[in-house]
Amino acid sequence: GLSATNRGAVRRERDYYPTPEWCTEAIVRRLRWPGCPAILEPCRGDGAIIRVLERYGFSDIEWAEIADGRDFLTWDFGRRFDLVITNPPFSLARQFIDRSLELADCVVMLLPLSFLASKRRRDWWRSGRGPTALHVLSRRPSFTGDNRTDATDYAWFIWDRTGRQDAGIFWL
Repeated sequence: GLSATNRGAVRRERDYYPTPEWCTEAIVRRLRWPGCPAILEPCRGDGAIIRVLERYGFSDIEWAEIADGRDFLTWDFGRRFDLVITNPPFSLARQFIDRSLELADCVVMLLPLSFLASKRRRDWWRSGRGPTALHVLSRRPSFTGDNRTDATDYAWFIWDRTGRQDAGIFWL
């Protein structure tokens, strides 16, 4: 998970910031999948996203979690997935997006809106890695468990090659 903690706060080990349930529910309600899609959650953490997916009836869920010996960037899953959904460590977001797009035709990631801006990422975006949709969270999530939020706005970024998900900018 991620958080804009570089404003005087100490970053948590491994960028660990669990995703609030309401954030995941907001996007899961918008996703359209027939049948039982194969889903990968690359940053399982404490399982916050997986618990919401299971509650919504998804059952074919694989995971990675570096703290449990499964480094998403190097782990051999031995198969492709229909969907990758995660709240990646911000410091590795580009690598997570690139790897996810190798493993699935639909990728959903919670990122700060500021991820769109940066001279460093400009050429990367221009190389065809732009998302097909942004689902902007209307309220700021708290990643600390105490309902405190940082000064950052977030969105679910979607890269969809299946045509199942709506393209555009939406507000949740």
